[in-house]
Amino acid sequence: MDEEVRNHLEMHWHGQEHVTGREERNLQTISVTLLKHLIAEKRVDLENGASPRQDLITCLLSIRDGKNEQVISEKEIIHNVMLIMVAGYDTSSALLTFLMRLFANDPAVYAAVLQEQEEIAKNKPNGKLLTWEDLDKMKYTWKVAMETLTVSTNLRWLPESCKRYRVLWVTDMTQMDDTIFPEPSKFDQNRFENPASLPPYCFIPFGG
Repeated sequence: MDEEVRNHLEMHWHGQEHVTGREERNLQTISVTLLKHLIAEKRVDLENGASPRQDLITCLLSIRDGKNEQVISEKEIIHNVMLIMVAGYDTSSALLTFLMRLFANDPAVYAAVLQEQEEIAKNKPNGKLLTWEDLDKMKYTWKVAMETLTVSTNLRWLPESCKRYRVLWVTDMTQMDDTIFPEPSKFDQNRFENPASLPPYCFIPFGG
């Protein structure tokens, strides 16, 4: 493995703004092709009187300016849909998976989260959906979720552009830094008692 990585690093990278792996490029091509077909179908549905709010694509296709021209291009629609499919879904589902693992391994944390949820639920009429006000009451649950993202982040690295160079930022270099998070491997939800006290750009679990 070391030899493979060494050969990779010795390749000529200078001046290369984009270096895309073959499998990744193929997957992107397939995804874009499928979405283009889907967008074409949604355009036909709209022309035939379909609701402009039945899904994300029809909503984006229906945005018009004062001249009744489409505001968002097909490329922008594709990017937005892929963002929702990947960044908006996979990150949340991964967090829920890590939370389930935490609850199974730490009964005390599970009991505290359950108690908070039951307190909120018992004050709501049967069948009443949760509101943003209810979410704001989930103080302990929120801290547990944030700490879970610290010790089990689902985004391990993030490439950024900087003056024609590609910088690879690795999440664990900050979130597992004991000068920022003392005893980083220890689960401690109280780190997020005051999130504003954390140094900026040190806790970026979703690559924000």
